[in-house]
Amino acid sequence: MAVLASRALTRIALRTVMAQSSGVEIVAEATTPFQLQHAVAVKRPQALLLDDADPAWDTAEVLRGLRENAGRRVGVVILADAGALDDALAYLCDGADGVVLNDDAPAEVATAIRAVAAGHAVVPPPLARRLVDLVGVRRPAMPAQDQMAALTAREQEIFELVIKGMSNQEVAQTLVLSERTIKFHVSNLLRKLGVRNRTQAIVYARDRRLLPGPAPCVNP
Repeated sequence: MAVLASRALTRIALRTVMAQSSGVEIVAEATTPFQLQHAVAVKRPQALLLDDADPAWDTAEVLRGLRENAGRRVGVVILADAGALDDALAYLCDGADGVVLNDDAPAEVATAIRAVAAGHAVVPPPLARRLVDLVGVRRPAMPAQDQMAALTAREQEIFELVIKGMSNQEVAQTLVLSERTIKFHVSNLLRKLGVRNRTQAIVYARDRRLLPGPAPCVNP
């Protein structure tokens, strides 16, 4: 059983596709937060498709509400914009079970809903790459102390700004250096720390208590 909480055209397309295939029955559709809460409480669906682009609700708030009510466990698939993968990653951290992109074919979205209803997780390839990067940072090539000691004073200074979320341009302005110089130093420090990108650098810092906040999930 599934609940569709999305814009009208998406609901119509999915209703048509899923009516032609077996596996999951659409038991309710929601266009307001109240309808959504009522559908989950009364129908107790196995899966919920939540359209992140629908202005009717706040996706993060919906996920928090579902997470806090253990008696209404439901697998959540987020319909996300391909240009907002950072948000999609945050939703997975908040408890979503799958992500599909709003330019995916209705049949693909329907397949994802069935998979999540069966207890599986589903993510598009671009987001899977992000997740692999986050997992990869868990296995440093050398002890953390040696990695940090390998950084020059300037690289450590830049690293502290990078893990605060600053862009290369912002770091350059803060240190009164050229953006090209900052890019050079960032490339070097990432290599020395054994991480591939800024996302992994932030996870690295949180794992080692160099930055406040939980380590497992981070907004890149």
